[in-house]
Amino acid sequence: MNSLLISFPDQSSSFTHGVEFGRLLEKIEREDEVIKNNGFPIRIENKELLINTCKVYNYIPTFGNELDGWIEFMGIKKTTSKN
Repeated sequence: MNSLLISFPDQSSSFTHGVEFGRLLEKIEREDEVIKNNGFPIRIENKELLINTCKVYNYIPTFGNELDGWIEFMGIKKTTSKN
């Protein structure tokens, strides 16, 4: 039997979109080389915010196809070579 371990008291869309973005921002701030949403697509509402965040933190955002309000996302840290 499955049981819910954590439930959000605030069920609003803005709250859940913020939680998703916060999880990704934490990975960006610790400078992970590749940023993903733990194997899940992101909400389309966070796409523009992630594009802007990637620009500020020097990541290249890539997106897959949108499906029912969800879109695949991956951010790749820009690196420079002295070669």
